[in-house]
Amino acid sequence: MDIKKQVKLRTIFIKYLCIFCVSTILVISAVLMIVLIIIPSLSKPQGLLPANYAQERVLVLKDKIQKSKKVTSDMIPDLFKYAVYNNDGEKISGNLSIGVSRKAWLLLKSSENGSDFFHYYLKISRKNEVCILQYSISMEFASPILRKILPTPWVIIIVLFCIAFVLEIIMLTRNFSKKFNEKMSSLQNATDKIKNQDLDFNIESSGIFEIDNVLVSIDKMKEALKASMKKEWDLEQTRREQISALAHDIKTPLTIVRGNADLLCETSQSDEQKEYTGYIMKSIYDMEQYIKTLIEISKAQIEYAINKENIDTKKYIDEIYNHINALISIKKLKLDFKVNNLPNNFEADFNLLKRAIMNIVSNAVECSKECCKLEFIVDSTEEYIKFCVVDYGTGFSKEALKRASEQFYMGDSSRVSKHHHGMGLYITKSIVEFHNGKLKIANSEVSGGGEVTIEIPI
Repeated sequence: MDIKKQVKLRTIFIKYLCIFCVSTILVISAVLMIVLIIIPSLSKPQGLLPANYAQERVLVLKDKIQKSKKVTSDMIPDLFKYAVYNNDGEKISGNLSIGVSRKAWLLLKSSENGSDFFHYYLKISRKNEVCILQYSISMEFASPILRKILPTPWVIIIVLFCIAFVLEIIMLTRNFSKKFNEKMSSLQNATDKIKNQDLDFNIESSGIFEIDNVLVSIDKMKEALKASMKKEWDLEQTRREQISALAHDIKTPLTIVRGNADLLCETSQSDEQKEYTGYIMKSIYDMEQYIKTLIEISKAQIEYAINKENIDTKKYIDEIYNHINALISIKKLKLDFKVNNLPNNFEADFNLLKRAIMNIVSNAVECSKECCKLEFIVDSTEEYIKFCVVDYGTGFSKEALKRASEQFYMGDSSRVSKHHHGMGLYITKSIVEFHNGKLKIANSEVSGGGEVTIEIPI
């Protein structure tokens, strides 16, 4: 792995922290500029009132209220709210709500001014009555219209700052995430390649010290795994070749034994000799089946060479039908052959697919009782052509439904014959997968026996 110029994660974090701090200062400056320069220019000619404007006006207003015969609403500027009380604290008039006016009376019962968290209050004593003014010390728009339709400038400042701050965080986060994902792509690519068992690739440096350390470890692991898998593959390949060679070597002397046994059968023999010769012939047949299985095993572990062709569906189904009829005649089974909605043609390897279909038919025949029924159904959808075999045997066990297509699986004793070696459905599944199809194993709700379906893309 070629190592690029590296930086540490710590350096990257400090860089983004500095960018965050600088951008936050710029955001604050921009918000203040909007409120102090742009907003006043938009609200001309009055502009903004300073924060102490109401406090300065309240002294003039106090003198005016004390000298007037009656306190009316047109005397009170819209920067203020007021309430007029009798000497017993009962509200006579004013625009303060009942709750606020009661609170203001209690607050100023023993003093002339006071405040709560949001407002200031001033008590003005008059003849036989008291007036309390409520006001705020904050920047305000000079225009009454703007004061009515807009919040105070400080609220605008806070809202604008919050919006700008959130946008700043989103932009920085997206930028950091994008950059970091780019740096992490080398790690992601390496793990994906190894997961897919592709070990022939070069790992690219990310340019970040901590990530590159992990990539170096992955590179070493990849090389060790590659060497280990090559060794394992070589051993496996040798084992397959030895099994295949041994199976073929055994066939030669076995053929000689069968030939001599056939000659022996043609000679004059006593009943006892015929019985012994029969044992020999049966054992020869069993040995041939075992050798055939060994050869199947060695072939099944090597990928098939798929030779797809455009198959005439009707002719193919007719050939399958003839093969099935020949196979079920051994047990005198009744064949229920159903064909529905077939395409004129489909793409597949003629011989391999036939082998897969006959494997599941052969399994179904083995699991069926004599003179019973066997269903073979051919159907299609827009995407698949389906071959389904249903027997009336004992069905699959729960374990077999999960594992029946595994190599050498023979756990379902109810469906295992003496000629079964756990390879039929495994080979079928391999062929179907090479066709990018699906093998489905289930129990039929109608027959109670096994139901195996092959789906091949059209």
